Amino acid sequence: MMDTNATVADRNLSRLSREPLWDRAHAQLREALLAGRFEPGSALVLRHLAETFGTSITPVRDALARLVAQGVLEQGPRNSALVPDLRKSALVDITMVRCELEGRATREAAQKATPADIDALDALLADMRGMIARRALDAYLDVHRRFHFGIYALAGIPILDEMIENLWLRCGPILSFVVPEYVVLLKGTDHHQAALDALRRRDGAAAEAEIVADIEEAGRYLLSLADPSGRIRRRVPA
Repeated sequence: MMDTNATVADRNLSRLSREPLWDRAHAQLREALLAGRFEPGSALVLRHLAETFGTSITPVRDALARLVAQGVLEQGPRNSALVPDLRKSALVDITMVRCELEGRATREAAQKATPADIDALDALLADMRGMIARRALDAYLDVHRRFHFGIYALAGIPILDEMIENLWLRCGPILSFVVPEYVVLLKGTDHHQAALDALRRRDGAAAEAEIVADIEEAGRYLLSLADPSGRIRRRVPA
């Protein structure tokens, strides 16, 4: 298990070169978790991460300790941290709170977005569509996150951004489960486009409703992946 996780870290992280090293280690681990690059059950081992970052163990230990304190990771055995499993009941709660926070951020963004802001979001949406058309989905979740967080940033409420990011850190490891089946075959209405259209009209209520519908639709798919114990697992192709 240790060797496998070392390979995952090597593929998704890079060496650090500036101070403060613990801050940069935390940022890289946070980005990887937000992008769903570590699946539930993965062990993040201090020694392997330190080798990947090109640092001593201390800044990596500090970064992992912060994520454990946030409730994003769990303390693991032998100088490691674990990406926790997410169960059905927890996902229901997270989805409910995400809808409230991300919906509100979108409503606020509608009153502040400029045409240039919306054009930038439109370019991200075009990238997402191109990836789906080509079935080239390796970077899809990164662009998807930039699209959503690009909207929320326009609200101009830093504490709201912080709260939204913390929830994404908790559910990020299972967000990777929407690729490829849900994204390519099962996703229904294009709520992203509808939200963007509403932002252009400065219709905050409509933009909020579309983002909430997008979160709820993906949430229903992820809930369908729960095993009999309630643990969310990746669907195994037949």
